[in-house]
Amino acid sequence: MTLPYQVYLVGGAVRDALLELPVIDHDWVVTGATPEQLEERGFQQVGKQFPVFLHPKSKEEYALARKEKKQGEGYTGFICDFSPDISLEEDLERRDLTINAIAKDESGTLIDPFNGQQDLLDRVFRHVSDAFIEDPLRVLRVARFAARLHHFGFTIAPETMLLMQAISASGELSTLSAERIWKELEKALNTCHADVFFSVLKEANALEKLFPELIWKDNQVTTNILSQTEITPAQRWAVLSKNTPLTELTQLHQRIRSPNQFKILAEQTRSFLENQRIPMNAVSWENWLISVNAIKKPQPFILLIEVLSRLTNSRFEDWQKLRDTIAAINAAGLIKQGLSGAELGQALKKVRAEALDKTLSPLIS
Repeated sequence: MTLPYQVYLVGGAVRDALLELPVIDHDWVVTGATPEQLEERGFQQVGKQFPVFLHPKSKEEYALARKEKKQGEGYTGFICDFSPDISLEEDLERRDLTINAIAKDESGTLIDPFNGQQDLLDRVFRHVSDAFIEDPLRVLRVARFAARLHHFGFTIAPETMLLMQAISASGELSTLSAERIWKELEKALNTCHADVFFSVLKEANALEKLFPELIWKDNQVTTNILSQTEITPAQRWAVLSKNTPLTELTQLHQRIRSPNQFKILAEQTRSFLENQRIPMNAVSWENWLISVNAIKKPQPFILLIEVLSRLTNSRFEDWQKLRDTIAAINAAGLIKQGLSGAELGQALKKVRAEALDKTLSPLIS
């Protein structure tokens, strides 16, 4: 579709291409156009506050060039101006980091008014303008970029870190919604260096304000576990939060509204570390296996023991053997003996414990 105005590829797509990373999402900026002109060409506006439109075929986002003026608190306290005479440079100036303020026109020419390409080469996160301080969400975004691009060796420019610390001191972090905080955290957990996310927040004096319940300790064991590519985001969260007492961890999950798969796995991990001690006898193992639904929910149990085996420096196969041992026991024989109700339950527990006792592994003994 040929447009009578200028269209530019911007932001992450340009940055990732220059870093030779896979480009998944494409964001576009349109200059010299009105909402009505885009709608006439089949674009569909999404949201009322920002002039963002979906392309009629690709469904990619096209945003009218805009300027923002801080009018209220938090990351939503902005008034947008998206008149057709706003230039591309004015649009790029409102962005957070110079590496995210590079555009590419339809001929492939890069437009880089804030020297983002040089910062990419120098591996530096640097704010575009002093307006950076107006948006508290940028503290989380920089921390998330630091985690995602850690393997490139990026550092945060000292003057940018000073602005992040100023945001923390301003009290504006308290205006961030639980959903927005979780969204940035989840993106960080999808990286192999999620611990860097928390390191940056700590340096920015934001960790205790955003995650006051979290007791986070940076060490090589944690880093090694998190860097394993086969580990899931929920497992990374369980490892990162392992030092947080269960009561506080539960409060944190309620406050940031974490999804159940993250919540349950992290709390089960912490509960074991807080309440169990290896070696344990067969009765204790049986009680624990039932408490985590090892029989009824084998897939979540596998995620749990993958974490616990790493944290306790033990063999995953030994943990799996525990579950297999009790899963093989059928209550049918006990029912034929006339047992039912609580009596059946106690008898079943006894049979399971006896079976575990006969197959003691190095993990149990």
